[in-house]
Amino acid sequence: MRDELLNKAKTVKVLPTLNTIMDKTFQVLNDKNSSFGQLMDVIKYDQAISSKIISIANSAFYSRGVPIMTLQRAMISVGFDEIKNIVTCLIFMDNILKQLKLKEEDLKALWKHSLMVAYAAKVLAGKTMTEDPEKMFTVSLLHDIGKVIFYMHDPEYRQSLDEAQREGKDVCVFEKSRYGIDHEEIGYYMSMKWRFPEEFTSVIRHHHGMVGDNGGSLVRTVRIVDRFCMNPETDLGVEGMILQQEKANIDTQIERLTELLGSL
Repeated sequence: MRDELLNKAKTVKVLPTLNTIMDKTFQVLNDKNSSFGQLMDVIKYDQAISSKIISIANSAFYSRGVPIMTLQRAMISVGFDEIKNIVTCLIFMDNILKQLKLKEEDLKALWKHSLMVAYAAKVLAGKTMTEDPEKMFTVSLLHDIGKVIFYMHDPEYRQSLDEAQREGKDVCVFEKSRYGIDHEEIGYYMSMKWRFPEEFTSVIRHHHGMVGDNGGSLVRTVRIVDRFCMNPETDLGVEGMILQQEKANIDTQIERLTELLGSL
């Protein structure tokens, strides 16, 4: 089964233009000195993303009563940091998850957890000043990409995963015992194939390690937040206390962002 799943990861395809879009977008998102103009130069050639940003700028949350018709004005209205988050979500949701044709309930489960980890990690990074919050958001959103192969391969994966988590079993241990491989290894394989930045591939490959293990601040933060999102009552030290204090704000911002992006 391990070989079968790796072969599925090898042959899975996304939009033909996705690699180019991701390459350029991640270069901008991964650079704290990137500019408004650099990001616009990347996304202005993608009609779907451009249209969605203009639509969001005209939503009740951002609208100033004057219709916005151009991408540049839309980006100014929404704001640079928010645009980075929205573009990352759109690439992940529309250009990756939806293209892989997951069942709706599986898609929602993966999307909800990924977005929760991403926003909570962004908040934690901002509070502890260990990493750039926007980079933290991007890498965290992608941390569980390997799970899509299990969702595609096994119709019962989501139910089995939920049961394992309720019983307190480690997700990767459960996957290895059932499939001979876990979502960290498959996700790493996919991230290398899709030429993700090295820091991103490291998080995808190691986010289920022990919190105290080496791996750098990106990996450590995702490990903490992933555990918090699975069980907010887990003792995670100072970082866990910060996340507990910010939980209401995190939930509100996730709800707002989900509303802006629209239904799956």
